[in-house]
Amino acid sequence: MTKIGNFELGIKPGIVAIIDEMISVEEITALKGKGIDLIELRIDCFDAPLEETVSYVKKIRSSIDIPSIGTVRETDFNKNNRLEFFQAIAPFVDCVDIELGTPISKEILACSKGKTILVSEHDFEKTPSIDALQSMVDRALLQGADIIKIAVMARSTADVTRLLRFTEDCKVPLVTIAMGPLGSVSRVIAPLFGSLFTYGFIHRPVAPGQLSVEKLIEERTLYFPAGID
Repeated sequence: MTKIGNFELGIKPGIVAIIDEMISVEEITALKGKGIDLIELRIDCFDAPLEETVSYVKKIRSSIDIPSIGTVRETDFNKNNRLEFFQAIAPFVDCVDIELGTPISKEILACSKGKTILVSEHDFEKTPSIDALQSMVDRALLQGADIIKIAVMARSTADVTRLLRFTEDCKVPLVTIAMGPLGSVSRVIAPLFGSLFTYGFIHRPVAPGQLSVEKLIEERTLYFPAGID
């Protein structure tokens, strides 16, 4: 059974709250009480110096018992020291998100030993073919993935159904998301096809078609009543 921290994946659909700013411990604690299962610390969105960022991540770690994913996308702010951010936060998160094909993959893996590795791929233009989606999975496994996240842009309902069909047939731990207005439904129903968790925003969306954590909690209660604690 794949786990992130103490959260066992596949028992119920997980809800990940995206922390894209340094909100208070109290707000995260309140969200946990409402039903979120994990948090994603979007370090790249903080735009804060390394020392301040690490201090915040440590504070969250010591104050709240909730599994965490550490994500550091490349930005103008961190492009010269992104690896340093990974190295600094890795000890204080349960899972590290590594982009598929990133040139610093080996270095990130080296500083993330003992952590769950999530390899992610995003296509903001289209939903690739089934063969192309399978190629993403194969490359992610070679890169060291424990979990694979694939987020693609849905231009039609056929795109959404193709992604869901691929999710259902895939035999490895997988998270799939169809982005954009047409894909919003996937953020709710993809777990019916085997996707392990879904991401929700707290104050504002950080990806096309994203839903709030409150909406995801409400929908999970409707679609997955047996999976609620």
